[in-house]
Amino acid sequence: NIVVLLPENSPIKLEKITNLCYHRIVMKKLILYGGTFDPPHTEHIAALKAAKEETGADKIIVMPDNIPPHKQTNYMASSADRLEMCRLAFGDFATVSDFEILSEGKSYSYKTVEKIKAEYPDYEILFLMGTDMLSTFDKWKYPEKILENATPLLCERTGDGEKKDETLKRFKEQFGVEAKSLDYVGKELSSSEIKFRLMLSLPVDGMLKNAVYEYIGGHSVYKSDKFFDFVKKNEKRSRIIHTLGVMLLAEKLSRKNGVDTNKAVLAALLHDCGKYFTKADFPECEMPEDTPEPVEHQFLSAYIAEHTLGVKDGDILGAIKYHTSGNENMTPLAKILFIADMTERGREFDGVEELRKIAEDDLEKGFLAVLSHKADYVKNSDNPIFGLTEKTCKYYGIKF
Repeated sequence: NIVVLLPENSPIKLEKITNLCYHRIVMKKLILYGGTFDPPHTEHIAALKAAKEETGADKIIVMPDNIPPHKQTNYMASSADRLEMCRLAFGDFATVSDFEILSEGKSYSYKTVEKIKAEYPDYEILFLMGTDMLSTFDKWKYPEKILENATPLLCERTGDGEKKDETLKRFKEQFGVEAKSLDYVGKELSSSEIKFRLMLSLPVDGMLKNAVYEYIGGHSVYKSDKFFDFVKKNEKRSRIIHTLGVMLLAEKLSRKNGVDTNKAVLAALLHDCGKYFTKADFPECEMPEDTPEPVEHQFLSAYIAEHTLGVKDGDILGAIKYHTSGNENMTPLAKILFIADMTERGREFDGVEELRKIAEDDLEKGFLAVLSHKADYVKNSDNPIFGLTEKTCKYYGIKF
């Protein structure tokens, strides 16, 4: 029994109290989980199962989107393939909807949530999302309309730049309502890494449900292209693993800083494609006379990208050409590749964690910090100072 005591002349109507109590007691819960799912991986599955267990949800709807408005994607699988992979990944415990896939144009969550609420008016809709999505919720299309019909449900993931409590606090300050969160903390795993691993012929053990892995292989969902084929043929496995790390960090920094992710990923993929060649292999490749042997590969890589692989984008070629030495007046893409090459997750030198944090918070400060660290390293080594590196440092105010 529920007893409600109201003061005389209270503006609150009993009918409203009754409806509120009704929803508190008998309202069922529905989890909506949307995303690109390109491909759906084991952490997607784990997060959704944890959400079901912690919330006691009565129904789960997985909603692969059509053309994702929030992010650019590289080597994206077709809508049909992503829908089928979701059915294989989630179909044994959730409903996989094709509503957004079949909708024309871009997928917008406010439309999806309105549809789900109309179909399930007696359900509380919990919109499951990660820290990156909730922290940028204010940039979504009509976020207030989403909140009229659904409550965000945050799942934190290891490696997220911002902690759960910080994200939730800022969300409440922005929108005046509280988002819910899970106790479960997901492992750091991205669909991009899986795609790149498959295309680089690196293992994906434990990252995909077996049925999804078999579907990808059986339908050639993520096919290697001439750029990946060249890297696989001409780089050692250890160098390919380094390249993967550079690709992932370049993608992350480019998305965060509004730089074309397709350009960033391609520049990262090819940045070391000349690592195991010499000037004798490409005598027409021009480079300064004082170029040290460890730096030659940046010029060779740019030359190969342009003349062997047909890359014509000047921004990409410039980023590759100066990713080791730096150069005057570098573009945001060039700075991203410079940072990513120096601080990708495989690097373990003293101070690298701090450099990563600086770069994630501020691209320009991160670039200057990495350039300064490189200058200190050269000064403290027995290697001659490359003229272009010295020129770059002077341009950006870094003292040798």
